[in-house]
Amino acid sequence: MRIRHRVTFNKNDAVDAEIEALKIKYQKTPGFGRYYLLTFEIDESDPRWPQIAKLIREKGHGSLFNTIFTDNEILNAEWVRLIPVFEQGYPQPEETWVTNPINYEDHCPECGTFRQVASFRLKKEPNLGKKDFMNLYWTHALFCTPQVFSTLEAHGIRGYEKWDAIIHRTSTPSQKVSQLFVPTVAKPGLVRVEDLKREMCSSCNMTRYYPHKRGVMYLKRDALVPGVDIMQTYEWFGSGHSAYREILASNRLARIILDEGWKGVALKVVELT
Repeated sequence: MRIRHRVTFNKNDAVDAEIEALKIKYQKTPGFGRYYLLTFEIDESDPRWPQIAKLIREKGHGSLFNTIFTDNEILNAEWVRLIPVFEQGYPQPEETWVTNPINYEDHCPECGTFRQVASFRLKKEPNLGKKDFMNLYWTHALFCTPQVFSTLEAHGIRGYEKWDAIIHRTSTPSQKVSQLFVPTVAKPGLVRVEDLKREMCSSCNMTRYYPHKRGVMYLKRDALVPGVDIMQTYEWFGSGHSAYREILASNRLARIILDEGWKGVALKVVELT
């Protein structure tokens, strides 16, 4: 397991010489006039990280970070989080969907919790390239190719439904992707919550946790629903006016994803207590 940061400085930070002295490879993105951005990635295990962390604090910046697990760590885990990482397009109708998501019920406009009751509508057929999974901007919904569904069925994976993704203009099902809908919701089971940032919605009183980025997620074993390979957490996560439940996948499903080399999702270890 390693924690990787994506760091960005700008021209006014005047850190070019320090970064070059550390021999860190960066990408320089020009802006208006002489303005530019310096962007690079670095692991917390890198001996240069303490100096970069100090610069981040001094310049008043933050950094985006993520936890990356090895294949062996994933294969040794009983359950993992299955996270869509390839976004393609917006749910339709795009102009009104944020304020009026037509395929949701019980939607809280303040924190974003919801219950999906109908298919998502896509602007057009997506271009997945070499990806096997995708999600839409503004959502955590998971879509995948017909080949993925065929493989899951062949291996007897349990706990999902195949929902059409509808092309908005024609109201016909997409031929390239369908939603991998996960109806099963685990029981309350998130542990070590005292260490997690959270807030209660003033409108619906739902507790929502900040997105889980660092390390493993800890869950009670008895929160899991038996007899399925994929389910959602009971707990909600998110920020602003957006919320989602994490998708949990069994070791059996994680092995298939790794064996097939499927792209478009990341797997993060869950530790059961």
